Amino acid sequence: MANPILDSLTAYIQQERLPLINKAMLKGKSVSLFNLMTGVKTEAALNLLSTDVKFQDGLTCGFTEQGTQTLSQRILKTANIKINMSYCDRAMLKYWTQYALRTAAGEEKLPFAEEFVADVIKNVQSKVEKLVWQGDTASGDTDLKLVDGLLKQAGADETVIDVTITGTDAKADIMAVYNKIPAEILDEASIFVGADTFRSFVQELVNANLYHYSAEPVDGEIVLPGTNVKVIAVNGLNGTKKIFAARAKDIYAGVDMEGDEEQFDLWYSKDHQEYRLAIKFNIGATYAFGDQVVLGKTA
Repeated sequence: MANPILDSLTAYIQQERLPLINKAMLKGKSVSLFNLMTGVKTEAALNLLSTDVKFQDGLTCGFTEQGTQTLSQRILKTANIKINMSYCDRAMLKYWTQYALRTAAGEEKLPFAEEFVADVIKNVQSKVEKLVWQGDTASGDTDLKLVDGLLKQAGADETVIDVTITGTDAKADIMAVYNKIPAEILDEASIFVGADTFRSFVQELVNANLYHYSAEPVDGEIVLPGTNVKVIAVNGLNGTKKIFAARAKDIYAGVDMEGDEEQFDLWYSKDHQEYRLAIKFNIGATYAFGDQVVLGKTA
């Protein structure tokens, strides 16, 4: 039968349902930097406006139509994701007993319910982070095959600016990508790299001992020396040996968050004599303009 300890966990989740969904979906590093698009059920169109005015001689008479203004669309597709887990109340009680002992010893700070949920959310955030970058519908990885991520989209996009990098010299690779960023977005562009590449890059800056420059990152970000462009570490690019440059505001994360589709529930199933956790949400990402994205990848 249900027990009071796990019932309190259920009550906590029911009370905090919406904030918990928000944390799981939107508080990961990359998604928090992107432009959020809500109300997306499965996919949505980004309406993009491109304008090219033409200067004419103002001393001439008459009206001569020149210039173009083009409205186009880019489709943002999301993955509809569900997580179903079950917990034997006896096993959970053993964990709670250990937790209570650690609490009594001053080793734990959060209440049990918050600590339990925080661990679930942390894992969801980690997998969402990887999905928005490395998602691939042809992948054999069940966590990645639900939607194509930014890397696959950019790799198949002929308008994206491709740069060949070494994959071993972080500083040279980042500079190679920086040098290809279109001038019109340079003041607002960011360079996204894996935490592994970022670590190597910072170490190379320290070793270079650059005059009047302190190679001290803040929250996984550092300004590229001699520029105002930020290099940002994101775990979603770990192990890829790829670098992605764009304006963060031109990268869109799509979610619903306006209906009743999202779910974060824990309940006791009498039929199965176990606690069950169900999480459901949708998420995906894309960029607005391929010709303003630079993708660094090895040959």
